[in-house]
This record gives sequence, structure tokens and C-alpha cells, in this order.
Amino acid sequence: MRVWPFLVLLCACHTKDEARALVTAVDAYRQAPNDDKPAKADAIDKVECSDKDVCAAKDACRKSANATARGLRLQKEVEQSSRDSGPYPDDLAAKWKEASSDLAEGYGLLEDCRNKTQALKERFGI
Repeated sequence: MRVWPFLVLLCACHTKDEARALVTAVDAYRQAPNDDKPAKADAIDKVECSDKDVCAAKDACRKSANATARGLRLQKEVEQSSRDSGPYPDDLAAKWKEASSDLAEGYGLLEDCRNKTQALKERFGI
């Protein structure tokens, strides 16, 4: 019985499904307004991967999205706190600086994510 070719085809289809799920999650993250990006970043974390290229792309995108999401969450926290507390306390200034640093880190890691997801699109015809 020739089961081997079927298993190879099944594995290739599963890998393509993983790649498609990751590309879809990353595209949704990129297109989301800033208020929605943290939740979309969490969705990237939930994408399954077993193929080394899909996992490498997920890792690159996860690093960029999570750093950006941290920065956006902190910015929102600072903005809300500054409306409630009157003068701008020192701890809010430090949080704002941390948020800016996180955002810069996320944007700095974005190119690797773009390159790896583009490679997946080309490899699987997505």
C-alpha cells in the first residue's frame, strides 16, 4: 500500500494552512486601528506552527507585534491617567518613555516580519 505520498501531501497541506493562518493574523494586525492592535497581536501568538519557516515568521511577527502592543497599551494607560490625575506625574513620564521605547522596538522588528511573511506568501502562493 502506498501511504507515503499521501502523508507527504497531507503534511504539505497542513503547513500551507499554518502559513495561511499566520499571514491572515499578521494582515489583520497590520490593518487594525491602534486601539485594536493589542488584541490582534494576541491572535498572532495563538497561530499554530510546526514548519520551521512558518515558526520563524511567527516568531519574528510576534516579537514586533508584542512590542508594539505593549507600547500602545502603555500609551493608552498614560493618556487615561493624565486625564484623571491633573498635572503630569513623574511616573507617567517614565511610562510614556517606556511606551515610546516599546513602539520603536516593535517598528524596528517589523521589517523581519514583513520579509518572512512575504517569503511564506511566495512559497505557498498565498
